[in-house]
Amino acid sequence: MKRLSIFLVLALLLPAVTRGEEFTEYKFWNEGKLTWDDFQDTLSLKSVPSAFIAFLQIEKTKSRDGNTSTVRNEAQACFDKRHSFADPTIRTENQLRLFQLKYDLLEFYRRRLQTELNLGVVGIEADNRTRQYMDLYKEQSQKAEEETEHGQNEERLQEWEFYVTKELIDNPAPAVPHISPRRFGYGFYLGTGASWPVGDIARYWDPAWQIHFGFDLGYANTHLLCDFSAGMARTRRDINVQKDDIRDTWYRNGHNTYTSISLSLGQQLVSTKYFALMPYAGCIWSGYSDQVRIPDGSNERATLAYTNFNWTAGICFDYRFSNTVSLVPSFWRGHREIFTASIRTKIFINREQFKNFNAIEGDMIRGCKLGFSISCLGFSRLLQIK
Repeated sequence: MKRLSIFLVLALLLPAVTRGEEFTEYKFWNEGKLTWDDFQDTLSLKSVPSAFIAFLQIEKTKSRDGNTSTVRNEAQACFDKRHSFADPTIRTENQLRLFQLKYDLLEFYRRRLQTELNLGVVGIEADNRTRQYMDLYKEQSQKAEEETEHGQNEERLQEWEFYVTKELIDNPAPAVPHISPRRFGYGFYLGTGASWPVGDIARYWDPAWQIHFGFDLGYANTHLLCDFSAGMARTRRDINVQKDDIRDTWYRNGHNTYTSISLSLGQQLVSTKYFALMPYAGCIWSGYSDQVRIPDGSNERATLAYTNFNWTAGICFDYRFSNTVSLVPSFWRGHREIFTASIRTKIFINREQFKNFNAIEGDMIRGCKLGFSISCLGFSRLLQIK
C-alpha cells in the first residue's frame, strides 16, 4: 500500500515537473539580455563552434483582470536555450554582442508580426506571415554575420547595433488594441423555475415546475427576449375539456403538460461589470394540455388543451460572473467578441384566461401566474477595435 501511494504521488508530480522544464526551455526577449549561461547545450564540434537557435511563434494567451479575461494571439520571439551552444574558446564579449544583435533583430520582426495579428490576421494567413518574417530575419541575420565578420569587426558591429536599436525605438512593441462593445449582441439561456396560479386558475391546477430556454437579441440597451418553457401541473379537481366533437375529463390529481412561449421587449436600466437589471413586457401563449385516444377504435390520439394568448411582464436580474474578451476573430464572419456568462434570475407575472368547459362559474377561468426562473445565460457582443 505504501509503494502504491508513492507511485501515485510521483504520477501526479511528473506532469508538473515536465511543464516546469518546458517553461524554462525558452527565453523570451522581454526577459532580459542574453548571457553565456543561456547557452545550455553541451554539444562540442570542431567544425561548428556555436549555434544560435531562435524563432518566431504565435501563442494564444489569456490574461485576467477581476472577472474579465482577455484572449489574444501573441507573437513571441523565442530563444531556444537547450539547443543553443557556444564553445568556450569563442565566448568573447563581441560574440555575445552579435548574438544579442540577432535576438534584437528577431524582436523587431516579432513586433511587425504582432501588429498584423492585432489587425485581424489569423489562421493560415498568420502562419504564412510568420514564415515570411522568419525568412526576412534569416536573410538579415546572415548579412549581419558576414558584414561584422562574425562579430570581429568592431566598427561594423557598432553600425548594426545602432541600426537595429533605432528600429526598435521607432517601432515600439504594439500594445493590446483599445476595444469597445458594438451595439448588437446575442445570447442563449437555459434554466428552470416555477409558476403559481392566482385567481380562478388556482382552483383547477397546482403550481407548475418548468424548464426554460430561449434566446436574447440585444441592440444597445434594448433586448428582444424569446422564451420557451414546459413543465407539469397537477389538477385539483375534475376538469372537462373538448375539441370539436372530442370530449374528455381530466380527473383530480392527474397531471397536465403546461407550456408557454413568450416574446418580450426589455430595456436595460442598470448595466455594470458585475450586475444588470432589465424590466420587460410582451405577449405570451400558454396552456394546459394532454392527449386522448380518439374514440373510434383507432390508435390515433388527439391533443386537448386549455389555451390562452395574453400579456406578460417581469424583471431580469443578471449576475455577471465571467467576461471573456476574444481578440481572435471568430468563425462567424471573422468578428471579435466579448462573451459574458451570467446567472439570470427572472421574476414575472403572466395574465391568463381560459374558456370554461365546466360551465360552473361563468364563461371564463381567469387569473394570472406569478413565477420565477434561474438560468445560465451566455451573451456575446461584437467588439469594435480602435
